[in-house]
Amino acid sequence: MHRASTVRYNYTDHQSIPEDHQRHEIVDGELFVTPTPRVNHQHVAANLLVLLRSFADPLRLGLTVGPITVRLEEELVLEPDLVFIRQDRMSIVDPEGDVHGPPDLVVEILSPSTKSYDRNLKRKRYLESGVGEVWIIDIDERMVEVWRAESEEPEQVRDVLRWPAAGRAFEIPLLAVFRGV
Repeated sequence: MHRASTVRYNYTDHQSIPEDHQRHEIVDGELFVTPTPRVNHQHVAANLLVLLRSFADPLRLGLTVGPITVRLEEELVLEPDLVFIRQDRMSIVDPEGDVHGPPDLVVEILSPSTKSYDRNLKRKRYLESGVGEVWIIDIDERMVEVWRAESEEPEQVRDVLRWPAAGRAFEIPLLAVFRGV
């Protein structure tokens, strides 16, 4: 018989978890532990990080990092694969490097063990918490779902991803995102 845990976790609890090469996230006070992503997942994350930084860094548009701890509420602490935070919103990054508030862009790359969790629960909570745009990257399908707060359905991108960042628009070919995978 399965009984719901009476323990509720929060950001302070998250900070006290020892490093163990797993992801620890808290959603509505419940602790989720997921395995470290696989090679293709990390390869796509690295490719996209380089691409986003190639646009943002020279123009000093903001910070692109990941994975990183994002505290959206006391009992909502997530670790997206990548985030972008506009330069004028850098105050949400604390001196230790955690983010306290919604990033402008969150990227989640699907893994077999977390596909449903990332695509549904996490995406929904990001958007409810004020994240402007969420990209769900499906390596198997070579596709990106682009979710915006005002949209009820994602835009499914299979060729060129358009990234509106700090009043500019950049084009990211998915061939470059999936290069080497």
